[in-house]
Amino acid sequence: MIIKRKCAIFIPYRQINGDVFVFLQKRSKTAQRIPDYFGFFGGGLDGEETPEQALLREMKEELNYQPRDYFLLKFYEFARKEAWVFCQKVSDNFENEIEIDISETQYGQWFSQPQALAEKMLIDEDKLVLQDFFEKLTN
Repeated sequence: MIIKRKCAIFIPYRQINGDVFVFLQKRSKTAQRIPDYFGFFGGGLDGEETPEQALLREMKEELNYQPRDYFLLKFYEFARKEAWVFCQKVSDNFENEIEIDISETQYGQWFSQPQALAEKMLIDEDKLVLQDFFEKLTN
């Protein structure tokens, strides 16, 4: 039996002239999981932590940021992980409100829907999540 990793994921987004953009991380070249790929901010649940507690802890660790007014997009069950995906509309000044932990992340980048879904350095599971995200936000 495979023990699935349980994790909380954070998708910061903003809307400009009706278009939706998501902020993804470029993972470090030495990252334990999916090095040098784009991906979501977030991480695994520790001990008896709830998904929300993990979200808040991970965002403090990775971005020195306190999410607020976030919502649960969906719970996903993949072959090797279970993920609670949280989203938050952020300010146009978001990049100045965060401090990216460069031990895990090279940088953050905004993506439109076509850019994200065409990105070769983004795994299919993440593209599936983003398809659901964009569908929810644009309908």
